[in-house]
Amino acid sequence: MIKLDANKKQLFDGFEDDIFNKEFLLKEKKINIKNIIINKFKKLREIINENDFTTIIKDLNIIKHNELFESYKSSDDSLPIYYLINDNNLFVFSYGEFQPARYQLYLEGIYSL
Repeated sequence: MIKLDANKKQLFDGFEDDIFNKEFLLKEKKINIKNIIINKFKKLREIINENDFTTIIKDLNIIKHNELFESYKSSDDSLPIYYLINDNNLFVFSYGEFQPARYQLYLEGIYSL
C-alpha cells in the first residue's frame, strides 16, 4: 500500500439535505455521499492487512473509540471515518454533523492498494 495523499481537503460544508444532491470528482470518478457512508472505517480491517490498517490510523491521526462499540473518528473534529475503494485506490473520508444542522465531509487521505 502506497500513500498518495494525506492532505485533508474539505469537500462539503452545509445542510444534510444538500449533500445528497452533490457529486464529487475523485481521480476522475464521480461519487456521492451514499457511496461513502455505507463503508464504515472499522470494516476496512476485514479487507486490508492489519499493518496497513494501523499505518492509515497513524498517518491520518485517526482516533479509535471503544465505548459501546468500536468506532473511528478524525482527531481534529471528531467526525466518523469512512472509506471507499475504487480502481485500486483507497479513499478515507470523515463525515458527520459538525454543528446542529451543519454537516461536513472531508477527504482525509488517498492510498494505492
